[in-house]
Formats: sequence, C-alpha cells, structure tokens
Amino acid sequence: MNVKRVTDYFRRNGIGSTYYAVRQHLSDAKVDREYNRELKALHDIRTIDDASLARQTGNCLPNKPLISILVPTYRPEDKYFREMLRSVKAQTYQNFELLLGAGGGISENTNAALSEARGDYIALLDQDDFIEPDALYRIALEINMDAKLIYTDEDKYDTENDCYLRPFRKPDFDMDLLLSNNYVCHFLAVKRELALKAGGFNSEYDGAQDHDFILRCAELIKPEEISHVRRILYHWRIHKGSTAGDPGEKNYAHTAGKRAIEDYLKRNGKDAEVSETEHRGFYRVEYKAGSADEDGYKMYLGKGIYPVKKDYESRMRAYLEANPDVGAVGGRVIDLLGRVISAGYERNEDREVVPLYRGMNYRMSGEFHMAKLRRQVDIISNQCMMLRSSLEDCAVSDSGRMCRKIRDKGYRIVIDPQMVFVKK
Repeated sequence: MNVKRVTDYFRRNGIGSTYYAVRQHLSDAKVDREYNRELKALHDIRTIDDASLARQTGNCLPNKPLISILVPTYRPEDKYFREMLRSVKAQTYQNFELLLGAGGGISENTNAALSEARGDYIALLDQDDFIEPDALYRIALEINMDAKLIYTDEDKYDTENDCYLRPFRKPDFDMDLLLSNNYVCHFLAVKRELALKAGGFNSEYDGAQDHDFILRCAELIKPEEISHVRRILYHWRIHKGSTAGDPGEKNYAHTAGKRAIEDYLKRNGKDAEVSETEHRGFYRVEYKAGSADEDGYKMYLGKGIYPVKKDYESRMRAYLEANPDVGAVGGRVIDLLGRVISAGYERNEDREVVPLYRGMNYRMSGEFHMAKLRRQVDIISNQCMMLRSSLEDCAVSDSGRMCRKIRDKGYRIVIDPQMVFVKK
C-alpha cells in the first residue's frame, strides 16, 4: 500500500478508516509472503507426467471445443508480450486460436478480435498477463459440462520483486457480489453465441468493459450455466502503470464500473442507488423501498442484540422486495469490542461449516474487501435476520436446518454486513 494510495484513502475516508485499512493491508501482506513461498516451491517441483499430458490434450473429451483467445493490444511492452505468448503456446490443450485486436480503444480492439473468432467459446487475456499451462484444459472440461460462462481463480505477479501475491480464491457465482465488484474478472471464457447476443464490448464502459460485459451475459443465462474453476490459472502482472499494480491510477474505470451496475439495475427494473465504497472499484447498491406490505416480512432479533442504525428494517425489507429469489437476509453481529460474532457461514470444500470473519474487527474489510460486501452464504443466524413471512414455517431453532429448509424451497440466503448489530 504505497504512500499515494494511503494519502488518497485518507483524504476520502479519514484517519479512523485509514488505520483499519493499513491493518488489513499488513494482514494481506503476511498471506502474500506465505503464498509466494508455497507457489514457487510448487513450481520448482511440478512436472506433467505423460498420462496427465495425454489427458489434457483433450483427446478423451466427448467434445473438443475450439477456444478463441482474444487479446486487445495497445503498445505492448515487448518482454511482457512475449511472455504472454509463451504461456499461450505452452497450453496442454491445443485446440485454440489466438486473435489480437489493435488500432482502437480496449473495447474496440476486443470486438475486432471477436468479429474474427471462429471458436465455440472465447477467452479473454490481457497483453501483459499470463496463464497456467492447463488453463484451457480446465476451461474445456467445464464446456463439456454445458457451462456457458466460465471463470477461474487468479493472483498477481510482481515483476519488479519477482513474487506472486494476492491469491484470489473466488466464491461461486453470486450476483450480489458481482453488483459490488467485478470479482469474476479473469480467466474468463464465454460461449461465442452468448458473447454476440450480449452485444460484445461497449466502449462507453472502457476501463470496466469486462464488468459490463459479464453483467449483460449473466442476465441472459441461468446461474447454473455459470461455472467457477477453483484453481488459480491466471496471473495479473504488476508493473508501472498497470491496473493490477495501482487501481487508483485508473479512476475513470471506477466511474465506468458504477455506471455499468446502474445500467444493469435499470435494465432489470430495479430502483436503486449505487455508490462507491471507501475502497476504489467496490460499490454499494441501496434499493429503494417500494409499496411492499410490511406484513410480508418478519424481523428476528435475539435477546440482547441491538441495531447500530435505526433504519435497518426498511433497508432490509427494500432489498428483499427487489430480490424475490432471496428468502432471508441476515445482519452482522458484533460484540462490545467490535469483534465479529456472526457474519454468515459457508461450507468449505470438505463440506464443513465455517463461520465467516469471526473474531475480526468489524471495521476491517477482509481479503479483497469481501467482509463488507453483500453476498450469498449457506447459513445466517436466526438471531439476526429478516425472513419472508411466506417462509415462517422454515423458522426453526437450529439456524442450519432453517437455512436448509429455505434453500430447499428454491430461495437464496444473503448476508448484508452493512446491517450491523451489537450483542450486549
């Protein structure tokens, strides 16, 4: 977190928020150091055996799709550009074509490449980034499962210091998160027919053109047609002037991201205001209350739990009214010292129930600021939530069982960490 970014953050948010932002940065830096050591050790010993290589060529796949890799270019630095090309050439899955777009803005260049694409799917790669050798193979696997939009996990590579950092192991698809930040980002592959139907890339959102594009694609397909590959396959390169190195250098992109979200909401008939949070490129959607019957929603608060702000009920009700696929929305509960007691629960890859951010100071934002973003979860506490009255039969004493009953009826469950409650 360089001096320029700290100063900018301080001017916008004040000394208190800056203190916790610096604490969060120091916590992230510790994770970065451990990740870099582990990844470099893995790279040193990693080899692909003959059997794995034969499998990853795709010969055993029922469908061996052609993937068109689109790279918009603008005065690329030769060294980084060559490294990007080498990472493409090294792909174990070789049924791809590489198309470069040049001569205009980023959206125009991407559209130029898209217009020439012959692939069943397109994949987006920036001119100075690079991908893992099995990236396209992993994409092809998901295509064979009929996914129409596919994204992978990612990290950053610091060229100057020769280190990998900021491993981003993303959640599965979540529209609430996508309306807070373009967490999907890279590596992204989309069925070409879907990309064309969505209208390609719009130069009005340059700087956030991918965010706008993903939103328009997502509204044309079902959530189950969106697949998340839980592997870090894409490496953003950090160098002077790159967005990965300092998002503050491209403030126009944050304005474009806000407009992309606003326009998505308008297209889908949702009356809401969008504001940028204290973190650049992260947004808050505040839904406006309609004419909903207040009896249609019921607030549950346990003994000794009190709201920090008085308008919580109207805001939670407005959210549920605007999102009929959500059955219940929970608030974040903290203790008198500001430590998180409850902020939702998720199941990890071993299907174990894990509490989110428990014990962390609620003023900190967590990795990738996820702790402060509205998001889908597996479980919320029945001691701090608003439930649709039509689902009152689901409100049992056990929170896990309650949420399972809600999900079984086809509803999502969401945590809104901006709804803060204190347990006294």
